[in-house]
Amino acid sequence: METIINNAVTAGVYVIVDWHAHEAQNNQSQAVAFFGDLARRYGHLPNVIWEPYNEPLQVSWANVIKPYHQAVVSAIRAADPDNIIVLGTPTWSQDVDVAAASPVSGTNLMYTLHFYSCTHGSSLRAKGDAAIRAGLALFVTEWGASNADGGLDGRACLPEAQSWIDWMTANGVSWTAWKLDVGTDTTNLLSPGAPVTGGWTNYLHGHAPFVVANMR
Repeated sequence: METIINNAVTAGVYVIVDWHAHEAQNNQSQAVAFFGDLARRYGHLPNVIWEPYNEPLQVSWANVIKPYHQAVVSAIRAADPDNIIVLGTPTWSQDVDVAAASPVSGTNLMYTLHFYSCTHGSSLRAKGDAAIRAGLALFVTEWGASNADGGLDGRACLPEAQSWIDWMTANGVSWTAWKLDVGTDTTNLLSPGAPVTGGWTNYLHGHAPFVVANMR
């Protein structure tokens, strides 16, 4: 992880430090120690983004997720006063409207919205619209042009994915696509044989051509 952070800093790109879990509230003390330590060492760098809880399950925002976030945000802010912190929301980071009704106290906080275009459509965008109207800043830190399982069936739903791209563009929402990996799932961006050193033009897989085209 430290190698990845340092490489991103050297390359001059953003890096999201993500506690990638579904039940992070069960490890709150470890998360507080983890992010507090990294904030002391890397919080002075403007390209480091913190994401303390990637995808909470269908648990209470007010009683479970929000208190967890408050604890981790406090640990980060003790050393890092201003780097962006992206906060996961209930139901696999979909219920941003629920978070909007009782946001976490603090500055430079954003809220995570995840979608997979074969599964999620206009009804989830409506949740995003409600959160934006309430004043929340959103960041789609994970999405795919596939079913919510990442595309085990290999199917891509590009028209709906384009609707999402259009919505994110219209609302100034930044995004990162799932996932820089090799495999047969729709969301694996690379096909077998892709070199670790880059040069992937001939190795783009699944929804990768669509993702790359929309990065430009």
